[in-house]
Amino acid sequence: MTGFRNTWIAVILSLLLLLASAFLLQQSKVLSSLHLTRVKLGRTLVESHQEAPSQILSCSASNSVEVTDLNSFSTQTNSPLLLQNDPRILTKPTSSNPDEQHHLCVIIPYRNRWVQLLVLNHLLGRFLRNQGIQYRMFAINQSDSYRFNRGSLMNVGVQIASKYGCDYVALQDVDLIPAHHTLSYRYPKEEGVYHVSPNDLWLQYQTLREFLGGIAIMTVSSYLQIDGFANLYWGWGREDDEFLRRVRMHLSENFTMQRPPRRNESGSENDEYFTHLHGNESPRDKRTMWLLPDLEDVKVNGYKHVQFKCKRMYVMDEPDMVDKDLIIVDVELMCNTTLSPYCDEAYVEAVLKKKEMEEKEAKKAELNK
Repeated sequence: MTGFRNTWIAVILSLLLLLASAFLLQQSKVLSSLHLTRVKLGRTLVESHQEAPSQILSCSASNSVEVTDLNSFSTQTNSPLLLQNDPRILTKPTSSNPDEQHHLCVIIPYRNRWVQLLVLNHLLGRFLRNQGIQYRMFAINQSDSYRFNRGSLMNVGVQIASKYGCDYVALQDVDLIPAHHTLSYRYPKEEGVYHVSPNDLWLQYQTLREFLGGIAIMTVSSYLQIDGFANLYWGWGREDDEFLRRVRMHLSENFTMQRPPRRNESGSENDEYFTHLHGNESPRDKRTMWLLPDLEDVKVNGYKHVQFKCKRMYVMDEPDMVDKDLIIVDVELMCNTTLSPYCDEAYVEAVLKKKEMEEKEAKKAELNK
């Protein structure tokens, strides 16, 4: 009897081991797939992801974009409720206003943040549909070898938005998701800028006296009026300070800065207004933040001066994406190294190395006094 029982125990253990091996093999495949999805060489998305079967978008020559999309807002002028009719959008807006003629393009400057982009696409898409907004998201993917330039990518994105048929834009960071009902992405009531994420609502920046980063809503005409962003800020920081200066220069009765209700005007002081996606996929490059041009030196550089090559436009076909409302645009920025040498990584390394040596020499001289 004991031998019989031991045999059955051995059989059961063998089956359990087989099941465990099969489970681990499946998990290994999943993790391998995730790894391939997350790995970016920083130049293009095409190696890691699949495009949708139909290539419905195209780029044109340098410094210009032509959009070829049967479902673009510009080609559907008789059908303002685009999301209701577009076969790529499976989840429709929960409310629809037949008189609503406005179309939003969400502009997302992007490089090496794929996981954050997927989360943003899902959660922001749901947020916009709950507000009944007709929208498209554009991830402007910097695929060149220069340092990241958020301002230039915004300028490229707004050009795409105007060609796509959007009359207003959301200037959207990839790691910031609205989470409060008082935050509106609807068409601005006035010309100017509607700052969705002022520093008293986005607590990470509450110590700043002035701030115009994160998320801002503008009509395309307002954006063009201030000539968009300067193109001279490479790496992380200061482009939004220059953008704020441009907005303030144009303030008038007909060009205003608007914002959501303050915390004490809209509910509990403890309400969460945003989800901030912290990630290590692409750390912020702050090395030259205070070596970049002074604000006074970039007045004549903006939307009209952005230099780029549009390489590809395509819709992602990922298992994690229910809706195909995100369009990827691979662009290569161009840089005049005489005017803006900080775009070049080798130049930055040389400058920082020289600065480090000068500081060491200064300390040595101080000790020898």
